[in-house]
Amino acid sequence: MVILKICALAVTAVVMISLIKIYKPELTVEAVLASSLILLFYIIGSIQYSFESLNVLYQNIAAGKTYFPIIVKCLGVAYLTEFTAALCEDAGEKSIAGKVELAGKLAVFFIALPVFSSLIEMLNHLL
Repeated sequence: MVILKICALAVTAVVMISLIKIYKPELTVEAVLASSLILLFYIIGSIQYSFESLNVLYQNIAAGKTYFPIIVKCLGVAYLTEFTAALCEDAGEKSIAGKVELAGKLAVFFIALPVFSSLIEMLNHLL
């Protein structure tokens, strides 16, 4: 049911933003940002069930418990930077969106660095 609310809110926001763009184009950016933040609020509310499922999955795995939080952090950073970059592009700031995406890629790299180092360590032991 939450996804229906999110979709209905998104369609309403698009119609509203289209009308604002016609009659008050100077308020378009603010309307896009406000509607995006409202959508994000609903999305975060629906993510609670996903976190509960991930917690159950984490409790049931036997191997790789050290890498599971790293993967979840990488996914969180990727989604957050994608959302922020899309907001920046919607506001007409493609250059800032590119910088946000670069920062997200670097953050994912540094978060995943322990996985790479343990992989290299494992390869050294095999050779």
